[in-house]
Amino acid sequence: MTEAPTPFTPYLSQLSHSFEQLHTAKEDAFWCSYMGLDADVEGARKTLQEREIAVQRWIQSPERLAEVRGKLALAEAARTDPQRAVDRASQMELIALQGWVAALEANSIETAEARSQAEHIVELESELAKARGGMKLGYQGPDGFVPASSVKLGVMLRSEPREELRKAAFHGLRSIETHVLDHGFLELVKQRNRLGRMLGGEDYYDATVRRVEGLTKVQIFEWLDQLEELTRGAAQRGIEQLRQRGDTGLPWNLPYEISGDVTTAEDPYFPFSQALGRWGRSFAALGVDYNGAELVLDLIDRPGKYENGFMHGPVPAWRDSGRYRPARIQFTANAIPGMIGSGRRATETLFHEGGHAAHFANIDMPAPCFAQEFAPTSVAFAEVQSMFFDSLVSDADWQTRYAHTAAGQPMPFDLMQRAIQAKQPYEAWRIRSMLTVPYVERALYEMSDSELTPENVLAVMRQIEEKLTLAPGGGPRPVLSIPHLLAGESSAYYHGYVLAEMGVVQTREFFQQRDGRLVDNPAIGPDLKKVYWTPGNSRRFGEFIETLTGEPFSPEPLGRQVNRTVETTLAEAERSIEHLQDVPVFDGEVDLKANLRVMHGTAIVAGGEGKPFAETSRQFAAWIDERIAENG
Repeated sequence: MTEAPTPFTPYLSQLSHSFEQLHTAKEDAFWCSYMGLDADVEGARKTLQEREIAVQRWIQSPERLAEVRGKLALAEAARTDPQRAVDRASQMELIALQGWVAALEANSIETAEARSQAEHIVELESELAKARGGMKLGYQGPDGFVPASSVKLGVMLRSEPREELRKAAFHGLRSIETHVLDHGFLELVKQRNRLGRMLGGEDYYDATVRRVEGLTKVQIFEWLDQLEELTRGAAQRGIEQLRQRGDTGLPWNLPYEISGDVTTAEDPYFPFSQALGRWGRSFAALGVDYNGAELVLDLIDRPGKYENGFMHGPVPAWRDSGRYRPARIQFTANAIPGMIGSGRRATETLFHEGGHAAHFANIDMPAPCFAQEFAPTSVAFAEVQSMFFDSLVSDADWQTRYAHTAAGQPMPFDLMQRAIQAKQPYEAWRIRSMLTVPYVERALYEMSDSELTPENVLAVMRQIEEKLTLAPGGGPRPVLSIPHLLAGESSAYYHGYVLAEMGVVQTREFFQQRDGRLVDNPAIGPDLKKVYWTPGNSRRFGEFIETLTGEPFSPEPLGRQVNRTVETTLAEAERSIEHLQDVPVFDGEVDLKANLRVMHGTAIVAGGEGKPFAETSRQFAAWIDERIAENG
């Protein structure tokens, strides 16, 4: 249904469609470049750089911001005119104009010098991406150098039983740090800082979070400092427990000691081939759907592909003059079929990126600016959606119902008990490991240009890693091996994951206290859609959390969770399994209200227009089983 036009309709239509065209072209180029779809790698990067600059010029324009502010003032004046009735169309257009003002204010760059600086930074980021993508990455095995992606190296740290190979994988990850430090990262930091100060921030980090989160760097780190204090004692107790078992706490041993043997034991209950089907059935049971969106998934690791999972939306969901236009959303994982732990990792990634996709597919606002994943969309709030869903995969009741072997044998409780005994003492340590990234990134941007040398940066990183992870010599995941710090769209970003951990626990507590369960709770999808998803970025992070839960955003719920004893956690797990008998099994047809296709590069391996989900999941399972058989 379309709505009757108003005097602002032509202007808003032109504004929205011109942005959408540039946004879609840039995001399609992003997918092509990051997925390694073009044999001309350099050409693909150049195309992405050109389209990124075109979008930035559009959204950074101070003239456009002034123009939209003028239109908004006229619309507000018309709305208060007692001689004019205010209909739904004019209300929606007022909201659209308010959204455009917020989006442009979060991105506008007032001076030509600063806009030129922003474009220069895009060029530097493109050169760094080229250098990082071209590096020879891997580890030294018994028979010489073995090429490996950062994804594989990370999996080895968690599941490889031989310490010498874990150590080799760790040093493979550390080689990324020296490589990027030698190929322009520090110059990029300097230039980002220069731009941040032009934009009125203390530095680049401060300027970025002011625009994206509507918060200062100081406000964000007040929360993070509270969380550091809340996790300190429990993390120290966990590391002491490891030392009593004879572990020295070396960085390449920590991930394995915490999860390695459990990861191996759990592996049969997470067959990779069943990951897609479990995602679809579990989301359907939660009442989650994708509102008519087109979903494109690329899930398997391969050479030339970006080494981190992500979701992006080339076509934002929005209501165009009253007519709903569904999204096109694409997400990726880097799973390695046949490798220990890869099936669970694939499941978690589907839940994580599928949570992102559900969020952006269900936005229903009168302009595309509300549904794009950049400022003023809160990083922290966007990550609450994804991390809420991937947290379910670790729940005992979810595992009892969904984590079965290929022969249908459910995961036994004694294995869940082992997992809780292995992991709960180190939950505080896990959070502190995440904290290393924003603390390192803050320190980087607070260093002067003269202090930004490779030696100084490595020393500062190791100091922060040691303090937070309590590991001699630094943390198990070298900070500069994490791709977020290198790319413009994800720099000064990682704090969002930590704030999201807080928001996830607060959201989980709300549903648990109100409904008594999370697994297969059909109220979750509709409630998240109504409160968290439909409004897009029209609210701020803390406001969303408080609207749903009725409580102000706080680190304390997460602090309580990571400080729980093993005994308390086991008792809660047993209770959740006992209550499963009262939770109906979802046995209906899975209809995610999405046109779904699974790709491997440019090849369609499952799904397509009009195919039911059951057929798509069967096709995917057969394809995965074939790949595992081929790899031996």
